[in-house]
Amino acid sequence: MDSAALKDTKAQTRRTMRAQRDAVPDAERAKLSRLCCENLLQHAPLDQAAIVGLFMPIQSEIDSTLLIPPLLKRGAALALPVPIGRTGMLFRSYKEGTELVDAGFGTRAPGRGAREVMPDLLVMPLLAFDSECNRIGYGAGHYDRYISERILSGSKPMLVGLAFSFQQLDKVPVGGYDLPLDMIVTDKDVIRAPEGD
Repeated sequence: MDSAALKDTKAQTRRTMRAQRDAVPDAERAKLSRLCCENLLQHAPLDQAAIVGLFMPIQSEIDSTLLIPPLLKRGAALALPVPIGRTGMLFRSYKEGTELVDAGFGTRAPGRGAREVMPDLLVMPLLAFDSECNRIGYGAGHYDRYISERILSGSKPMLVGLAFSFQQLDKVPVGGYDLPLDMIVTDKDVIRAPEGD
């Protein structure tokens, strides 16, 4: 598939999957969010991470804020992403009571007074995924750029996608620069990247 066709296919996939996610009733989304977060707390290697990077949900995403109280209770250090420019990103330390400010793209994050940190494990949002842990995000490339920079610096974090099970496709359209995740956790399953990847 050439680059133009791949771009068009990804855009169509994003539209389709966003519409499916938006169509889930609030009560059902809340129930599925709880199941997703419970699975992540049980199966993701959170204890191996000094700092866990989370995300604040936007639009019809999983309510990832359900992870915050149990992780803080475990004594985990948390961080939230801050978009920088069109494709850049960094993470700032998040503690209970940290004031969140508008960070652009509909997100909220700790302000400039919060310490910049480098999470060992990222819990990431997505629009679609497949059984090989390929992911489609929103298309801005913030996570892709951040992860690539971490890989180049020799400090690749563990990558864990958090998704509703209905977001799984037989095959996600990917290019040579798209990186698979290490694990994807849903309300029904825990999917790990194939051995050797």
